[in-house]
Amino acid sequence: MATSNNPFYELSSDARNLLTIETFRENVSTTDFIERISAEVIEQMNDKDENIVNAFDPKSLIRTFENVLEELQQLKTRVQQQCIELESSTQSAELEHKKNITDLHDAFEDVYRSYDNLETRIGDVGKTAIRIGEQLETMDKERSKASESRDIIEYFMEFQDGNTERLDALRQGGEEGQLKTAIIGRRLSAIAKEVDNDPETRVAIEKFCESFEKEMLEEFGKAYEEGDPRIMAHCAKVLFEFNGGASCVQTYVNQHEFFMSNIKIEEIDNVRDSEDNADLSNPNVLPPEVDTSLVKLYDDIRITVRREAGIISSVFPQPATVMQVLLQRIFAQSIQDHIELLLTRSKRYSHLAYLRTLASTHSETKRLIENLKFYCDKEVSLKDTADTNGLVASASPEETLDRCMDDLFVPYTEGDRYLKKEIESLRELFGKIVSEFLSAMQRRKMTSTRNQSVLTRTLNQISASTLSSPDPSHSPTSGTNPFEKASSEKNSNIIILDDSDFVLLSQDAIIRVLNIHAEAVIRCVELQDSQELGSSLKQIYNVLVDYIGHKYQDIVLDEILDDLSTLKEPELACFSVIKSSISIIQLMQKHFETAMLPLVISNPSTHRDILFSKNNFISSLEKKINIVLQKSIDGIIYWLSELLSRQKKNDFRPRDEEVTMMSMGTQPCVQSVDFIACVYHSVSNSLQKKNLESFLRRVGHAFHSMLLDHFKKFYVTPTGGLLVTKDIAKYQEIIKMFKLPALDERFEMLRQLGNIFVVKPEILKSILSEGYLARLDPSILYPYLEKRVDFKTAKLDRLLGISIDENNRTVTNDEPVSNNSNKVKTQRRSLFVNDNEVLKDIMKNYTHNRDFLSAFNLS
Repeated sequence: MATSNNPFYELSSDARNLLTIETFRENVSTTDFIERISAEVIEQMNDKDENIVNAFDPKSLIRTFENVLEELQQLKTRVQQQCIELESSTQSAELEHKKNITDLHDAFEDVYRSYDNLETRIGDVGKTAIRIGEQLETMDKERSKASESRDIIEYFMEFQDGNTERLDALRQGGEEGQLKTAIIGRRLSAIAKEVDNDPETRVAIEKFCESFEKEMLEEFGKAYEEGDPRIMAHCAKVLFEFNGGASCVQTYVNQHEFFMSNIKIEEIDNVRDSEDNADLSNPNVLPPEVDTSLVKLYDDIRITVRREAGIISSVFPQPATVMQVLLQRIFAQSIQDHIELLLTRSKRYSHLAYLRTLASTHSETKRLIENLKFYCDKEVSLKDTADTNGLVASASPEETLDRCMDDLFVPYTEGDRYLKKEIESLRELFGKIVSEFLSAMQRRKMTSTRNQSVLTRTLNQISASTLSSPDPSHSPTSGTNPFEKASSEKNSNIIILDDSDFVLLSQDAIIRVLNIHAEAVIRCVELQDSQELGSSLKQIYNVLVDYIGHKYQDIVLDEILDDLSTLKEPELACFSVIKSSISIIQLMQKHFETAMLPLVISNPSTHRDILFSKNNFISSLEKKINIVLQKSIDGIIYWLSELLSRQKKNDFRPRDEEVTMMSMGTQPCVQSVDFIACVYHSVSNSLQKKNLESFLRRVGHAFHSMLLDHFKKFYVTPTGGLLVTKDIAKYQEIIKMFKLPALDERFEMLRQLGNIFVVKPEILKSILSEGYLARLDPSILYPYLEKRVDFKTAKLDRLLGISIDENNRTVTNDEPVSNNSNKVKTQRRSLFVNDNEVLKDIMKNYTHNRDFLSAFNLS
C-alpha cells in the first residue's frame, strides 16, 4: 500500500484494516464506514488537555479523510485491474470450451457414421439370412412335397396291387396315425378322381375312405354319448383334416338331444291351442305377453347354446363353423316352425291377433338374439383358425344370428306387407267402434225426410273395410246391417243424449281408439325398418285422423247443424256435442305429444307432415264448433222470441181469478225461464271460462233487447202490473245465474222500468226521478207508460211533459205542434246521461243512434 503524502497524519492500523476489498464484498453503509474511520480521531481529540473552545480541530479529520480517499482510490485501481485480468482469463477459457465442444461433436459424428455402417452391414447379413431361410424353407417344402408325393404314389400303387397293409397299420397306429391316415386318404381320394383310366383303384380308395370315415364317426358318436370331449376333439380334428368335418358336424347336430326333444314339443303344440289366445283379438285389453310355448322354447335354446358354446370351442378345430350350423338348424327347424305355427293360428282369429303375435314374437326373438350373441362372444371365444389356405370362410356367430333374424321375419315385414295388415287392422277396429254411431244415426234418420246419403256412404265404406276381417263372426248376413250387432252389446261404445235420439261415441270409446292407435305405433316401431318408420307412422296417423275426424266428428257436427237449422226448439244436445268435440281435441293433442312426437321429432319432414295433419284436423274441428255455437245462439234467440210471442193480449189485464192462476208468472215467462235454465246448465257443462262468458253475454244481451221491445206491446192494468214485475223478477233471477255484472245491470234497469206499471200516478214522478229511469229521456219511457190503462185518465203525458201530435208523434210541451206534416222540426232526444254505463253498454250493440232508437220504437 502506498504511504500518505502527509507523514504527520498517518492512518491507524484499524483504519487501514477497513480499507480492504473484504470490507466492501457485502453491502456496506456509508454512515457506518465514516463513523468507524473517524472514531479513533475523535477519541484522540477528546484526550487532549486544551481549552473547550479549541477542543474541536477539524484539520485532523480532514487529513484523515484525505488519506482515506487516497487509499480508496488506490483500492479502486487495484480492483479494476483484477476485473480486467479476470475478464481476459474468462474469454480464454470460453474459447477453449467451444473448441472442446466442436472436437467432441466431430467425434460423435464419426461414431454415428460407424454405427450406421455397422447397422447397414447387419441388415445386409439379416436379409441374406432371410433369403437363405426362405430358400431352405422352400427346399424343405419341396422336399416334404416330394416325400409326400412319393408316399402318396407308393400308397396309390399299393391300392392298385390290392395291398393296403401299410396304410391299415398306420390307421391302427393311434391318434397320430389316424391323423396321418386322414391326410393321406384325402389326397388319395383327390388323385383317384383325376385318374380316369383305373376305375378299380378309385373304387378301392373310395371304399377305404368310406370305411375310415365311418369308423371315425362311430368313434365320435360313442365319445359323444359317453361325454368324452378329448376323444371327440381328436375325432373332429381327424375328420376336419379328412373331408372338412361336415359329416362330423352333422352327426353332432343331428344327435343333439335338443332337436330330439323339441320334435315332441312341436307335435304337442300342433294339436292344442295356446292358453294365451283368449285376449289376442280383444282390443280393449292390453296385448298379452309372449306365447308361453315360445317362451319355453327360447329358454331351452338359451340353456342349450350356453352349454354347447363351451363344448364346441373345446372340441372342434373350427368352432365358429360348427356354431353357425347349430344356430341355423335351431332357427330353421325349431324357431321358424314354431313362429309359423303361432302366426298361422292367430291369423285365423283376427288381424289384431296376428299383428300382436308378430310383434311379440319379433321382440322376444330379438332379445334371444342378444342373449345368444353374449354367450357366443363374451363367455366363450368362438373364432375359427385359418384353414390350409390361410383363409377363414365361415361367418362369425354374430353375423349368423343377424342373418337368421332377417330370414325369419322377412316374409312378414318385407316391403309394405306388415304396414298393409296394420292399416287393415286399424280400419277394422276403428270401423267397429265408429259404425255403432253411424248405425244409430242412420236409424235416427229413418224417421226423417232429410238426406241420408253421407251417413250411408260412410257406413258402407267402413263396412267394406271391416268385412274383410278374417273373423267369421263379422261376416254379413243378407238383409241386415253388419254393424247392428255391435250396438246391442252390453259394452256399447255410444251414448244417447238425454231424451233425444242423438248419439255420440262415449269418451271411453275415444280413449279405446287412441289406445288401439298407440299400440299400433308401438308395433310399427318394433317391426318397421328405421328408414321406413317415418313414412309408416304418417300413414298410421292419417288413419286415426280419417276416422276420428272425417268419419265421426264431421258427421256429428254436420248432423247437429242440420238439427239447429230447423225452426223449432233448439236441440240442447249440441252443447254435449261441443263438449265431446273439445274433449276429443284435447285427447288428440295429448296423444300426439306422448305417442307421436318423441318418434318423429328427429325426422323434420315426417314431423312437419304429421304436425300439419294434426293441426289441420284441429283447425277444421274448431271452425265447425264455432259454427255450431253461432247456430245454437241463433236458435236460442229464435226460440225465446217464439216463447215471448205466446204472450196473450190480455195477460197483463187479468180478471181476479186469472191473477191467482198466474201467481207464479205468466206462461211465456215460466217457459222462457225454464228454457234459459236448461240452456245455462247445458252450456256451463260444455264451455269454460271466456268461451262460457262470451256465449252467455250474447244470449243475455239479445234476451234483454227482446224484453225491452216485448213490454211495449201489451196494455197493463194495476193488477197486471204485478204480473209484469213478477215476470221481470223471474227474468232477472235467471240471468243472475250467469254471474255477469254487465247483464245484472241491464236487467236491474229492466226491473226499475217494470215498476212504472205498478205505482200510482201521484208517485210515478218520484219513481221516474230515481235510479236508471232518472237518466232516461221521457221520450224513451213514453211507449211503456202509454200501455198503462190509466194513461189518459191520469194524464200521464202531462206528467212527462209529452203530448201526441196529429201524426201520433211524441213532442214535448214546450215545442209547438205543427199542423203541416212537411215542416215537422227535428226533435231532440237526450237518451241517456254520459255517465250511465248500462245504457252505454246497450248503445254499443247498435251502429247508429237511429238503430238504437228504433229498438225502443222511437225512430
